Amino acid sequence: MHQHEHAAHGVEIEPGTPAWSEWVKDYYREVETYDWVDVADNLRGLEAFFHRNRARMVRRMVAKYATPDAPILDAGCGTGLNLRHLPIGSTGIDINPRNVELLRTRLPKHTIVEGDVEALPFEDGAFGSVLCTEVIEHIPDPSAALAEFRRVLQPGGVLIGSVPARSAIWKLRFLSSTCPHSEPFHNEYLPHEVRAMLDGWKLEHLGYSLLRFNVLFVARRAD
Repeated sequence: MHQHEHAAHGVEIEPGTPAWSEWVKDYYREVETYDWVDVADNLRGLEAFFHRNRARMVRRMVAKYATPDAPILDAGCGTGLNLRHLPIGSTGIDINPRNVELLRTRLPKHTIVEGDVEALPFEDGAFGSVLCTEVIEHIPDPSAALAEFRRVLQPGGVLIGSVPARSAIWKLRFLSSTCPHSEPFHNEYLPHEVRAMLDGWKLEHLGYSLLRFNVLFVARRAD
């Protein structure tokens, strides 16, 4: 786990508390300006290759596993790296208002919502598939988000996702000129940790991506 100093108005915040979780979210609400699409498409720094590989693998998983003819939610959609490849009318949600504003121009045929993946503003069973890539590692306690994904999925609906793999490669992130060095929280996972995190789901796929940068997973809502 990578984590920077945590303080608000000069007061230390205890990791693991609700206040700390909100402080982490405030970074994405108020500070982050990272554009995954620009970095990937224009080869801006080493992370461009990571994003391109991730997007390619996600497209394959969506094509193979997504529930046919059912709405798709991209949870934590960022600036649209994956959302732009989803069917017209798909929904993206992100906590960052700058991302939301950008996407409403960049992807006008998609539905873009500003919101928190730990409290999704959608009805139960609203989606056939939920896509969540490179988001869970930024959430101190992913259980609330996973519960929300389960809630908004239709019975038998599928969660398609990825998280950074625990790898020495992430120790080199500082070499990338585009890496958001100020992010407050960044976790990495081994496959068995992802399996444990998805306890209660019906796991259909779990494995490393090319070059072992990510752990990819597909899990169905178990009813």
